[in-house]
Parts: sequence; C-alpha cells; structure tokens
Amino acid sequence: MTLTPDAFFQVTNTIALGAWVTLVLLPTKRLVSHVLCGILVPAALACGYAAVIGWKLAQNGPPPGDLATLGGLKAMFADDWVFAAAWAHYLVFDMVVGAWIARDAIRLGLPWPLRTIALLLTFLLGPVGFLVHVITRFSLRRAVATDDHEATTT
Repeated sequence: MTLTPDAFFQVTNTIALGAWVTLVLLPTKRLVSHVLCGILVPAALACGYAAVIGWKLAQNGPPPGDLATLGGLKAMFADDWVFAAAWAHYLVFDMVVGAWIARDAIRLGLPWPLRTIALLLTFLLGPVGFLVHVITRFSLRRAVATDDHEATTT
C-alpha cells in the first residue's frame, strides 16, 4: 500500500481532531493539556511533516523559484505532498497554541465558556482563537485587578 498525499492529509487531520476534542472536553487534565496536546500529538505530526519535507527535498532538491514572493510560494504549494505537509505544519502549531491556551485559562480561572470559545476558534481559525484568548485574558485580569483595588480602597 502506498501512502498518498490525500491519505497523509486524512491521517494528520484525524489525529489532530481527536486530540482537539480531548483538549476541549478535558482541558484541566494535565495528561491532556501538557502531555497529549502539548507534546505527543504535535511531535507525532511534526515527525510526519519532517518526513515529507525531507523526502521532497531529497527527491527534488531545494524548491524552485523565489519563496519570498507569493508566486514562488504558490508554485511550491502546487505539489500535493508539500501542501499536505504545510497543513500538518498548521496543525502542529495550532495544537501547541491550543494547549497553552488551555493551561493558561485554567491557571487564571477563566470561565469555561470563554475558554472553550477560544479553543474552538484556535482549532478552526488559529490566530483568531489566540487573539480571543489574549483579549479575554487581558480584559478579565484587568477587571479582577480593578475589583481588587476598589475592595482595598473602600
């Protein structure tokens, strides 16, 4: 059986989806947020990414064209294997960020709905979920600090 770019894409997506479901449902579990989603799954996906990129470099040499231009990047990503590997790259970093968000939200005592929204958005829209978490984190910490200040001055 030969692995195809489509099969690689499906396997990496399925692994990531399973880990994300676990992270959203069990973010307080250290085994989930620190180990599974913070190290193991991203490392496994990174191995797949490195294998594909290493294989493509060995097979074709350095990518042709100027990768500092949109046209050069489009040409490189025209290869289905390279595109599937690039998607694995996204999956790795989004999961690492999601695991950090889960740990940070638990540590700060952020409400479940806000934490869950940030995690779901990170899974679906990467940077948007991170931004929601950062804004929530800043807003709620500032509100708590203001409440604490008012309580000590009255």
